[in-house]
Amino acid sequence: MILFGTCHQDVYNYVLHHFLKVEVFNEETDVGDIIEEILPKYLYREQYHKCVKTIEELYFWTGDKFYHEMTAIHEFVLYKFIDYIGELQKEFSDFNQVYFNERCHLLIKEASQLDFKEDSELTLEEHEEFFYDVLYYSDLLFTDTDFLMIETLYNNRKLGNTNIDKVLGINLDYYFELLPIDIQEQYKTKHITLTGEVSSMLNYITERVHYGNLYKLFWEGNVPVKEERIQLILENIMDAYFYNQEVEITREALLGNGKVDFKLYKNINEDEKVLIEIKRASSSYLKKGYEKQLTDYMLSTKYKNAFYLIACFTDFEYDKSMRFIREHVYTDTVQLYINISILDFRKRKPASIL
Repeated sequence: MILFGTCHQDVYNYVLHHFLKVEVFNEETDVGDIIEEILPKYLYREQYHKCVKTIEELYFWTGDKFYHEMTAIHEFVLYKFIDYIGELQKEFSDFNQVYFNERCHLLIKEASQLDFKEDSELTLEEHEEFFYDVLYYSDLLFTDTDFLMIETLYNNRKLGNTNIDKVLGINLDYYFELLPIDIQEQYKTKHITLTGEVSSMLNYITERVHYGNLYKLFWEGNVPVKEERIQLILENIMDAYFYNQEVEITREALLGNGKVDFKLYKNINEDEKVLIEIKRASSSYLKKGYEKQLTDYMLSTKYKNAFYLIACFTDFEYDKSMRFIREHVYTDTVQLYINISILDFRKRKPASIL
């Protein structure tokens, strides 16, 4: 079952599953023919097997009871398939008799009755019509359709214009798998934005801390290292991680009225400039560092994205940091683009004594 933004999950999943069964997964149809019909030529040509796998997963997912979350390519393929079915409905006079079976009719009737109880301004028949009109499906099942602008978004970014991304709050990294292969190969980390690359770097550190011995570098015996030592270690990790990726890293960069721990710079795009500030969870400046210090740095520069990293060494500090994150989610034009992340340096027990 695919999670859609509707209270009628069972109805739409079953109806879409039946559409796929009737139109694609039957004894006569070649899946490749449908994919070639509904998808852009470059995607069909370059990622044919991935497209086949995607439409198969959509069929399986809409047919089971587990909750599945779609990736960008699932959303794109499903949108295009629904659009294709909508065109069929306009052209085929017997569409409803062929593409809606008895169970579809039953589920639609039950859902329409529920909707009618909540909204009696429309008749029961009018509520039912919404379920039978495929043209409504895309607006109802997709919270946004940014993937339809993938060419414009990428081409504008290539020319240094990221205005659409900012205004609409679009993360182009999410749609990476929809790009032509030759463009994907230009971004070895599978991220177009520096923010995405920094996020992956932090995920890498988290994995090495949890599943390796990296946390030991942040302790001297039973004493946690100071912030300066944390900065030095992270600087070396970043140097290695971003080696040969044209990412410039400056430590203790002078910005505005003070120094930020790190500034990272990649190219002409404003969202390719990232600030990183680190604070220990035990610091008395934890809140000020976020609400005042880092915000002021961003206001005094053209850096639009930042990471506020909180280093934790005890369970108490970790819980404190989690509360801090929950209580400090802002939506203003600056703090909206500050990513708060936890550096969990708590000591791990050896696997042999767990």
